[in-house]
Amino acid sequence: MNEDPIMSKNISISFLLLAITLGFTFLIIHFNQTIKDEPVEETIELKYSKKGLYLFPRFEIIASNSERPSTVSKEQYESINIGDQISGYKKNADTFVTEKDIQFEIRLGVVILVFLYLFMFALSGSLLKNAKFFVKNKKRKNILHKMTKVNLYGVLAIYIAVGMIFTALTATNIVHKLNKWDQTEIEATVLGGDFHRTRSQRGSSYTTYELFLLYEDQEGTNHITKKAVTENTYNRYDVEEGLPLVYRNTNEYDTFIQTKHVNEIWPAFINLYVFFIAAYLISLFFIVKAWRKKRNHQTET
Repeated sequence: MNEDPIMSKNISISFLLLAITLGFTFLIIHFNQTIKDEPVEETIELKYSKKGLYLFPRFEIIASNSERPSTVSKEQYESINIGDQISGYKKNADTFVTEKDIQFEIRLGVVILVFLYLFMFALSGSLLKNAKFFVKNKKRKNILHKMTKVNLYGVLAIYIAVGMIFTALTATNIVHKLNKWDQTEIEATVLGGDFHRTRSQRGSSYTTYELFLLYEDQEGTNHITKKAVTENTYNRYDVEEGLPLVYRNTNEYDTFIQTKHVNEIWPAFINLYVFFIAAYLISLFFIVKAWRKKRNHQTET
């Protein structure tokens, strides 16, 4: 394998990555140390389940003095009512966060932080392998090579694990949607809708659509869900209009729209999430292919 010389461009990238990693480390530490500085109790103004197009249902509340929804566990969701007090923390002047919000952000931050450090060490190792300190000493060079290899495997393991988790969750959701034996058909009432448009610097945009739905399960209990839908489904129904819906018998919060036309279905397969999953699976194919090629080469050697 040819060894690339250390170039100023690579060193600049390495220092930039180091600055990003250290900066993110500081943010995580600061968040962990200060997020619970302002404990408060707020009044629950609205609670609802939230179901996307591809993943499992979640549970959110709207608290007083907060412009953003907060997440709660399923057990907590079922034990609270509108008008109850809920304990949490003030993240800033207009944001209320729960313990579940904090734990999610910390776990996500730790995964990103570990990935950044492993990637930084792997990149540094690939640059240092051409330094005289390592080139002239075979033992030191072998140690550096092994350390770089371990870090690269760590980066690869996190990438594969995260992708497999989302792929498995998406596949599970598809199975639940297709399993008619575990579904109850109902008619939900549209309470309202919302959409979020994200624009890029180049002028392109990406929009997601959600409908607030009211439905009643077999036990006679009313539920409100914020259901992600395609643009065609969003435009098809007006407020107070009935919408065909199904929910799983084993989980009344796991809902699916009973689409009537093909043009309500195909947009669900043309969006950023599906693109990322497809790109991940394609990259996984090439990773496995490269690994098998390398293994066969080593076997022949």
